[in-house]
Amino acid sequence: MVSLTRKRLLTSTLLLSGAIFVAPAHAQDAGPVEGVAEEQGQTIVVTGSRIARPDIESAAPVASVGAEEIALQAGGANIENVLNDMPQINATTTSASNNPGGGVATVNMRLLGPSRTLVLVDGRRYVSFDVNQQIDLNTIPSALVERIDVVTGGRSAIYGSDAIAGVVNFVTKKDFSGVELTSSYDVTERGDGQVWNIGGTIGANLDDGRGNVVAHVSYLNRKGTYAGARAFGRLALTNANVGGVPTLINAGSPSGPQTRILLSSAQAAAAGASFGTGTATNLDFNPDGTIGPFIDTTDSYNFAPVNYLTVPQTRFLISTAAHYEITPAVVPYLEAQFINNRVDTELAATPIGNTTPFGTGSLGALRVQVASPFFAPNVRAGLAAIDASETTAGLDVQNDGYVRLASFGYRTVPLGPRQNKDDRNAYRILAGVRGDIGGGWSYDANYMYARTRNSQRQNGNIAISNFIAATTTAFQNPTTGAISATPFAGVPGGGNLVCADASARAAGCVPANIFGIGNISQAAINYLAIGATNLQEYTTEVASASLTNSELFDIGGGPIGLAVGVEWRREAGSITPDQYLSSGNVAGFNPGRPTAGSYSVREAFAELNIPLIKDSFIHKLELNAAGRVSDYSNAPGTVYTYAVGGLLAPVKDITFRAQYSRAIRGPSVNELFLGNTVSFAGNIEGCGGANAGPGGDRYAFCQSLGIPVAVLNDPVQRAALASATIVNPPTFLGGNPDLKEETATTWTVGAILAPTFLPGFTATVDYYNIEIEDYISTVGTANIGAACFDQRDLAFCSLITRNSVGQIERIDDRNANTGGLKTDGLDIGVNYNHRFESMFGAEDFRLGFSFLGTRLLSYDVTPVQGLPIVRECAGTFGRLCAVGATTSPPKPKWRHTARLTAGTDLIRVSGQWRHLGATNDDNSATVYAVERLPAADYFDLTLSASPSDHFDVSLGVTNLFDKQPPLLASAQSGGSGEQTNTFPTYYDVMGRSFFVSARIKY
Repeated sequence: MVSLTRKRLLTSTLLLSGAIFVAPAHAQDAGPVEGVAEEQGQTIVVTGSRIARPDIESAAPVASVGAEEIALQAGGANIENVLNDMPQINATTTSASNNPGGGVATVNMRLLGPSRTLVLVDGRRYVSFDVNQQIDLNTIPSALVERIDVVTGGRSAIYGSDAIAGVVNFVTKKDFSGVELTSSYDVTERGDGQVWNIGGTIGANLDDGRGNVVAHVSYLNRKGTYAGARAFGRLALTNANVGGVPTLINAGSPSGPQTRILLSSAQAAAAGASFGTGTATNLDFNPDGTIGPFIDTTDSYNFAPVNYLTVPQTRFLISTAAHYEITPAVVPYLEAQFINNRVDTELAATPIGNTTPFGTGSLGALRVQVASPFFAPNVRAGLAAIDASETTAGLDVQNDGYVRLASFGYRTVPLGPRQNKDDRNAYRILAGVRGDIGGGWSYDANYMYARTRNSQRQNGNIAISNFIAATTTAFQNPTTGAISATPFAGVPGGGNLVCADASARAAGCVPANIFGIGNISQAAINYLAIGATNLQEYTTEVASASLTNSELFDIGGGPIGLAVGVEWRREAGSITPDQYLSSGNVAGFNPGRPTAGSYSVREAFAELNIPLIKDSFIHKLELNAAGRVSDYSNAPGTVYTYAVGGLLAPVKDITFRAQYSRAIRGPSVNELFLGNTVSFAGNIEGCGGANAGPGGDRYAFCQSLGIPVAVLNDPVQRAALASATIVNPPTFLGGNPDLKEETATTWTVGAILAPTFLPGFTATVDYYNIEIEDYISTVGTANIGAACFDQRDLAFCSLITRNSVGQIERIDDRNANTGGLKTDGLDIGVNYNHRFESMFGAEDFRLGFSFLGTRLLSYDVTPVQGLPIVRECAGTFGRLCAVGATTSPPKPKWRHTARLTAGTDLIRVSGQWRHLGATNDDNSATVYAVERLPAADYFDLTLSASPSDHFDVSLGVTNLFDKQPPLLASAQSGGSGEQTNTFPTYYDVMGRSFFVSARIKY
């Protein structure tokens, strides 16, 4: 005989975990959690509203994922894997994010960015992991999650700032009683990517159910995997023109351990035949100090394999909750969480060159000693000829013994890789009291304090001042101590080679021979290498009080509901870099000035739900409205948000719903107060083509930008300006305390079909439309380039700085209310669950099917206010549609997830199909080697068994057919991809993986 407990478990598995579905949901056996009713007639609170009601239908579309669905999916220990399978959700940072990374996971709904999706836990704000005010999903204990609700559309009137795209609400288990132990292990087919998670939960009901206390502890350990462990990550691909045809080549970085230099045409002419390279300008050094032509495919540095493909992570989490009913009117409660998250990221050794950020500018030219013994005699002769011509070339003082090389690149391979070690501690405490005070009125008042502190240590950096000192050498007379750029006559070897700067010598400077692989000494390595630290802190405080009554009075359609309340919130954060990072005296990880700031907001809100008609000439008619006034202490000032919506069911089988809202997002601490920092978004040069040469329509314009005529007249040098293998300038970023709020107009309209003649079947279709104004972002490097070179707007051209040979040396791009974004689409959902008394010889056989798809109709970006630039981005990927990022991830016009689950209470099998539609590059004016990314389909399979009331076990495989990601070069390598030759946060990069999980409960 099958036990009731096991029957309930399977019912939950088939109805909730067998499907990702769109509301309406149906009553489950899981107990009275938010959005789920235990018995007919019980009032509940639905995500997206504060008013309890007798059903869970709402004007806003709600997609839900149940607890058993989380258990069915591999990697359920990290909740990011479950959410990212939903077609409304895109990942921004995941376990495959190494540069930047940090081991965090964020929600990016509707591709509007993680800052525009509000993440809640039980309808309340959670703990932010940094000054971007974003939630790391992996700090939410998955073992305590009953389900995840994803609500589409602006919910600012209900929950406040950030809910522009919608809300993701993690609903946790209530009144947990007993002991539950869980463990899971994931490993790829190739034997790497191991993830081990173990957790325990203990809870008890107190005093005949008047109270409850629960505690959960979990530990997760994930092993890192290098990109070189996969065939697609073993070579650094670069987008290049080969014979006029865009081609992916194995070029890597021009900054290698042998040092590459780019001579001006005047320098090459002056050197003549001394170098033995003719008139070639792109050169690199051999180990014997000679010089040869730099060849992309053979001389570039292959940085790819030594970067992490997935980052290692160790996480320890404690979560507790308790409540006790003193009287029905006084029920105090308490929640507390502590999370320690340790994550390492690792990049190839530090590149350093003329465009390396230094202080408030760039490092600039490399000043080399003409007579240095590091060089072969013919190289010294060529450098001497250049030195004699430098007045004519306008680069340096003539015959001073030094030559300035305006463009160079070196990589500190002997120092080892760049390592970033994050040790992030976060805690959250929430205390409150709630109760029923009679007449249908109830209240809830609480205070939350959340704080995150991240100690970040960096290895593999070098001090730029030390690099300059160590590479600017001179001779010292061992007898007199005199210093000279030229050898001392009669002194063996011309003197001792030392650092030219006296103060650097006093500080221990050692000459660094960076000219040829293997030539730098260990003493020089020790002098160059430095560690660096960043201390990041963030706090959120929220005080909230609300009063609700779901049964004010009845005007014929059911009781009217009302909720009113007030809220106060304070956000504060800081980033404190050490002296190297804050001064910009660092190469390796990006420097940045200190960031510090705070703001507060006071709010009042109200919500009204009015059932007008029920079971009359139509089945149901219901209206609802909400409003909120928010008073910010900073630039947004006083702002208003509102929402109106309604439900109409002509008959019981079909319901129409619609909502219209005005939502806002206030700027984050990072957007307001970010200290100067840098990113590398690729080369945006618009003066590298034939149209910038003699007779071209950009010839005169490019001269006016400061590019030498000699460079524009030479096709090779002109093309070199735009070459990603030669120039990758930094973009300087910074905060803006005068930022206003973003405002969004959102509306949805849809229908729910739940035919009474087909129990267990529901189908939904919903149209969404979101338009954002005063979008907070940087303009974007690519957009600065388009505005300058295509629109010839000199204000944007002024943001681009060049060096003496015409190369772009830096780009300035600060946060602003830049433009706008508009998107619309359709969500389609189908859910069917049925119980068969007997099938395939098994009794009590159940079948569950779900389908959820999203059709993206449009995604239009206006990056710059006042300029006629509109990016039509639906169905694309690439650099032009990137908003506040280097590249835009694929935005397919169609995505879907489907799951089929079948079985009995003893054993069941579940299969999932994830489909990602094809996309095209977003820049029609530029032809890349990869212009189209094909559709991708992933299939997952899980076998679960419940041999007893106390034990469950699951075995599964993800990416069953080992689908590999498509290849393309990153933006930094002249392409339009993300990193690791693909989009690792979008596609499955680990390949076929297996998992086993088990649960014991008493």
